Amino acid sequence: MTTGAVGIDLGTTFSAIAHVNQHGVPEILPNAEGDRITPSVILFEDEDVIVGNYAKQAAVVYPEQVVEFVKRHMGDESFKFEYGGKEYSPEHLSSFILAKLKHDAELRLGHRVDQAVITVPAYFTDVQRRLTMQAGEMAGLQVLKLINEPTAAAFAYGLNNAGQNAKVLVYDLGGGTFDVTLVDIHGSDINVIATNGDHILGGKDWDDRLIQHVADAFKEKHGLDPLEDLASYHDLRQKCVSAKISLTRRPKVNVFHDYGSKVLRLAVTRETFEELTQDLVDRTIALTQDVLTESQTDPSQVDIILLAGGSTRMPMVRDRLTAMFGKQPATDINPDECVALGAALTAAIESAALAGEESPVDIRTHDVTSHSLGMVVYRENSLFNSRIIRRNTRIPAEKTREDYSTTHDGQTTVDLWLVQGEDSDPLQCTVLGHFEFYGIPPRPAGEAKLAVTYRYNANGIVEVEAMDLETGQILPHRLAAGQVTLEDLAHNRAPMQVALVMDCSGSMYGKNITQAKAAAVGFAERTLGAPNRQIAVVAFPGGVKSTPTADMDRLKWAIDSLTPIGSTPMSEGLYDARNLLRPRAGVQRVFVVMTDGHPDDPDGTVAEVHRLRSSGARVITIGVGTEVQQDFLSSLASGPNDYHFCNEALELEGTFINLATQLAGD
Repeated sequence: MTTGAVGIDLGTTFSAIAHVNQHGVPEILPNAEGDRITPSVILFEDEDVIVGNYAKQAAVVYPEQVVEFVKRHMGDESFKFEYGGKEYSPEHLSSFILAKLKHDAELRLGHRVDQAVITVPAYFTDVQRRLTMQAGEMAGLQVLKLINEPTAAAFAYGLNNAGQNAKVLVYDLGGGTFDVTLVDIHGSDINVIATNGDHILGGKDWDDRLIQHVADAFKEKHGLDPLEDLASYHDLRQKCVSAKISLTRRPKVNVFHDYGSKVLRLAVTRETFEELTQDLVDRTIALTQDVLTESQTDPSQVDIILLAGGSTRMPMVRDRLTAMFGKQPATDINPDECVALGAALTAAIESAALAGEESPVDIRTHDVTSHSLGMVVYRENSLFNSRIIRRNTRIPAEKTREDYSTTHDGQTTVDLWLVQGEDSDPLQCTVLGHFEFYGIPPRPAGEAKLAVTYRYNANGIVEVEAMDLETGQILPHRLAAGQVTLEDLAHNRAPMQVALVMDCSGSMYGKNITQAKAAAVGFAERTLGAPNRQIAVVAFPGGVKSTPTADMDRLKWAIDSLTPIGSTPMSEGLYDARNLLRPRAGVQRVFVVMTDGHPDDPDGTVAEVHRLRSSGARVITIGVGTEVQQDFLSSLASGPNDYHFCNEALELEGTFINLATQLAGD
């Protein structure tokens, strides 16, 4: 091959890279140091970025310059590693590990490597998958595909045991993540039945328990906490990791640690270690049982227990699985290497398909979704996760719903909140984003019918598409701008801007304007009692009195400046208000129009209201007195409940109070 397609197991603690050789056999590519796996540890040293064993050893000496366990932070926007005045995101840091693997593979193979299949935990979310692909691209790789780690392990096992039929449970406990997957191998087909996992459960947690145990013993003996010093912590971590590995072969080890001119020698038995970590293995067994229950599989129906990830070497893991299934886990495949080997097989297949060549391997894999995909809806006045594509649906998968329609005249956009997760409460799920579809031809409310297609592609990444059913046009979409979150929506914290559009015609002179001012002040005070509210004041005639603000003193001054004069140019007042409160994603806009008469320009007023309502704004109208044309004013309101009539100006304050109370709860 002129280009190299490789498989990469991008691990939390160790990573590996493999390719399919000229004989069609996958093999691990040792790194430049001759090791078959590479520590996923990064050292920043002056202008150099060093990945691997040297970086791992340097953690004790230069702890502030070393970063590890990056994979656990993938998708965490709050995580940044800073060195030399620069901040590095998890995907950027991951790209350094991938670049090291790529470079060493090119040295070993003697040609360029520019295509890769990268493995991810089955339980990775859409965001984490996208960032993993981004990390690969930053490392100079064309990411042909993402493949779930347990599926990759099953692929490698299936090649070694070609032609057999078996139900295989892949128990994948790596350095930082855990997945459990039930797979049906039928000849050349590998079908994933169900998967579950925890992306923050792995060998690191067993290490942390032992580290804390030794640190507690040190504190008890010497009164010093060895974890307070970063260099001491890294030193103790290395010693405890070595002790954990030794305990897989020996019943007891001694851990030595010196800190602050004090020394501790602590004997740790396998029994003690297992007591310290019993709940961790219990969590993996519970997730394993969930997969069996969801797939309606009895443990006796599982033919093979396949281990992936170096942490499966712990005797406690193997003992629990043997007790659960009544059989020993398979030992004919290396748990450190099987994921990379399966990825290499996938890379060879994907690369051949891209080049239009025959596949070098006659095995097919069929994976499933690890999370349900849902949209956020309102149900019984609260947010609800309406699941559209269920977990453990075979991918690629898609589902189309054609029950969407516009809700107001001339509407040209529609919003969707997408989440991943099983909980009915979307706040307990992973938010994928707030999507805004635009370009809908303006029509009367309810007449624009839309079909929305939700899709998981072969990488387990979410895609969403909307089509106008009348024209067949696919609507463009974008992530909605703004800082509104589901938390804001759920707790009535979504931003709202309210425009008070006040009639200041001559008929409002005297007690009418005095009572209108008092009502407006009371409305403003109650409305601003809710979070994220702003109010603007516009007079017709008179123009803008206050731009949107939450400053009550400023609003009182603006309301006090309302002066009755002239006729009733309501269309001008609405025009001014519309320019003040422009549409912004996630911000509710409410226009409260108060008048005691009829507008000078009815057609212009109707046109302005149409513009407001078609852009998603809510229009509330309040008529006062006998001169109001109620039919006309109610037609301007967004709905029957948005028109209010007061026989006299005295009723106005109560109407405004009720309205403010309502808006405070929206």
